[in-house]
Amino acid sequence: MTIKNKLITLILLSSLPLLSHEDKRDFSLIISGGISLGAYEAGYNWGLIKHLNHLKHSNSEKNIQMHSIAGASAGAINTVMSAMAWCRDEHYLDQKNLIENNLFYRMWTQIDFEDLLIDKEFGTIDNQNKTSLFSRQKLEQLSEEMFLELEQPYYEAGCKIPFGFAVTRVKPKISTIQDIKISNKLFHIPLYLTVNASGVAQILDNNDLSRDNIIHLSHDGFPTANRIKKALFASSAFPIAFEQVELEYFHHNQFEKSLFLDGGVFDNVPLDFARRLSLGNANDYIFMDPKHLRRELAPKEFQKKSEIESPLNSAMTLIGDIFSASESSILYNTLAEEFQDNSKQIEVSSRYFPITGMFLEHFGAFLDKGFREYDYYVGVYDAIVDYAKDNCIEGNRVACEMQKRSNAYELLSKGSNRAKYILNLLSTEEFGYAFEKKSYPVESDLLAIFKSIKTLNYQDMEEFYTFIGKLNEQKYKAKNSYLKHTLSYPNEWYRRPLSSLTHRIVHLEKENSDNLSKALASMTAYGAGSFYRTKSGYTFNPVSAPLDQDKLWVKYFPYEVAYAKNTFSLAYENYYYFENNGFLMPKALELKPSLAFKLSDRENQQDFFRMDLNLNYELKKDMLTLGFGPSIYRDLSNEVNKEIGFGANIYGDFLNIFRLTYTQRADYQGDGHYFFVGISDIPSFLYWISDEK
Repeated sequence: MTIKNKLITLILLSSLPLLSHEDKRDFSLIISGGISLGAYEAGYNWGLIKHLNHLKHSNSEKNIQMHSIAGASAGAINTVMSAMAWCRDEHYLDQKNLIENNLFYRMWTQIDFEDLLIDKEFGTIDNQNKTSLFSRQKLEQLSEEMFLELEQPYYEAGCKIPFGFAVTRVKPKISTIQDIKISNKLFHIPLYLTVNASGVAQILDNNDLSRDNIIHLSHDGFPTANRIKKALFASSAFPIAFEQVELEYFHHNQFEKSLFLDGGVFDNVPLDFARRLSLGNANDYIFMDPKHLRRELAPKEFQKKSEIESPLNSAMTLIGDIFSASESSILYNTLAEEFQDNSKQIEVSSRYFPITGMFLEHFGAFLDKGFREYDYYVGVYDAIVDYAKDNCIEGNRVACEMQKRSNAYELLSKGSNRAKYILNLLSTEEFGYAFEKKSYPVESDLLAIFKSIKTLNYQDMEEFYTFIGKLNEQKYKAKNSYLKHTLSYPNEWYRRPLSSLTHRIVHLEKENSDNLSKALASMTAYGAGSFYRTKSGYTFNPVSAPLDQDKLWVKYFPYEVAYAKNTFSLAYENYYYFENNGFLMPKALELKPSLAFKLSDRENQQDFFRMDLNLNYELKKDMLTLGFGPSIYRDLSNEVNKEIGFGANIYGDFLNIFRLTYTQRADYQGDGHYFFVGISDIPSFLYWISDEK
């Protein structure tokens, strides 16, 4: 059992029902990271907090208090919005706070791959970004909306909620404690949201905590909005994907400046931080975990692997275990030290349906806006179900849960027939009946996603292909270009994002590295070109490099340079790729004109023109190709043959770089056999070794 599995088991064993005492509640909220899983988290958090806020305001006998919120990575963004949602005034519970009109929904449904990937053709242009694969420009724009909403009089006067998030220092901080030097990279930023008498909210430093790994954003308790935003972006700066953020802060009242990145690296579930922020006032801790299911999955059949691993696999496994242990060690210690006696309780959210954010290592929901909307609704639905389940612990549980789900549904679905449609659809699938008997217009996009994903359990790459195939069967209309490309070319979906990322990596190396590193990055990109080269329709010189508009001229260089005995040749390529993957079916039709030049007169040879027409078969996708077909020849001098001759050729191609070709001329008077050793994709080679950035 892995460390993560042990931790989840420990959490579940120590868990008691969520909101088991509805009339008295002292709790804190912990929000983990998860990249595009943030869309699901957003729906769950919005639904949970709005419902609790409604209960708090609607009945004076209920004593429901949130004492702290802590988050990391993508959860940091939801942490700030959760603090704002909790302090909502009862007269503004619905104003800009309906299911499809709130900060959570807007923040997470409007960011997709086109906004993240830095690519002139398929993504966004971010000339200020010098160090990362992705851009946070769109996130910065949306954050402006979040901070503008703080200035609106939507909040309950006197409300005060401690919150904060974890950050990771790029270079460790060396502290000396009793003459022992300790290096530390994990830091916490404690804040609180407070509301003045006019109902306007403000974020201030929280000076109640003074632990050594606590940093503050100001010396006077009033951090600027810019520093708060930077801290938020630092906590969600997933390594390599997003730029590191330089923070100006105070540590033990001393001004410092340093680079920070994703807080989830070491503290993805900041339970200890939430406990400290609550100052011991919280008895229950709600852990918002998108990965925790409330249903059992049938075990998946896996091929039995050998117990003996290669040195490389062993090293990779060890590195993965080290990172897993680093991320979970603080959580483990907190559970062992603070929660063994059950005086404090941890409740874990639960999920029934698969969500798109679980695909592609948690980047899946960024493929399409419809995906993020679907995950968001599933999050709202799970908040409804968890609330009802954990408030019906005695008596007739079935009737009780039905009534409480219905009440929560009525509150949270208000103002949206679209939301009512999908929430009723989910309830019917899980429980066999809808929240209400009324029918709503069919939402074809949500229905298509639901039908395509509902039977998938493990959401690995095999099931991702199944999901895409089912979306095509359902005729799903993609909203974003990356999903449109994926639906059109389901077996080639990865080529476009891989091309963009490769281009970006080499650009960054050329921008920031020495000559050797630049050369290695360029040659690696060239060598891996077969894996992201576009293979659809007609293509002239199918280069792998993602050519910029100002470098299109590179494409018109000869595609292949080859050598045979005393002969040198240059060739261009024309491919037409077939849209099929059937057994023994060719992948492409190739038309290849070439010019061959004799290198000396010591052989009885001539310069000649050759045209091959070949069928192309992939023996191993993207790696090994076999091609064969007829050839025609025409000598370039009048000494031997002025007529067109015929022959044949066969070749093997490795990685679209190395090609070995045998050709034979049936009409040639001398030796008409040639073995060419060739290097392909010369335009891409020239592109990658170019010094231009």
